[in-house]
Amino acid sequence: MYRLVRIQLLVLIAAVFFYATYAFASSNSNFRPGGEGLNTISGWAVSNVNYRLASDSGKVSAVEFDLDNPAGMVKASINSSSNAYFNCTNTGGTHWLCNTDQESLSNADELKVIAAGG
Repeated sequence: MYRLVRIQLLVLIAAVFFYATYAFASSNSNFRPGGEGLNTISGWAVSNVNYRLASDSGKVSAVEFDLDNPAGMVKASINSSSNAYFNCTNTGGTHWLCNTDQESLSNADELKVIAAGG
C-alpha cells in the first residue's frame, strides 16, 4: 500500500511540474519571429561614381562613390559574372573607395554595391 501511494505522489508531482512548465512557455510574450526579409529593406542611393584606371590602362584599380546615407560596411563588385566583392573604405562622410585588385577593364560591366549598418 505504501508503495502505491508513493507512485501516485510521484505522478502527481510530475504532472504539476509539466503543467507549470507548459503554462510558463505559453505565457512567454518575448517571442519575436525571425527570418530572412522580415523587415523592409530600404537601400542606399549611389552617386558620383568614379573609376580609377591602373598604370596598365586595361585594368581598373579602384572605384569610388558617394552614398546618400551613412553605412557601417560597404562592398562593391564591377563584374556581373563574378561573385567577388571588394572591401571598401570610408574616406570621409558618405564617400567610399573600393580597391578592385586590378580588375580587367573589359570585365567591368556593372557596379553592384552592398551596404549595411549605419
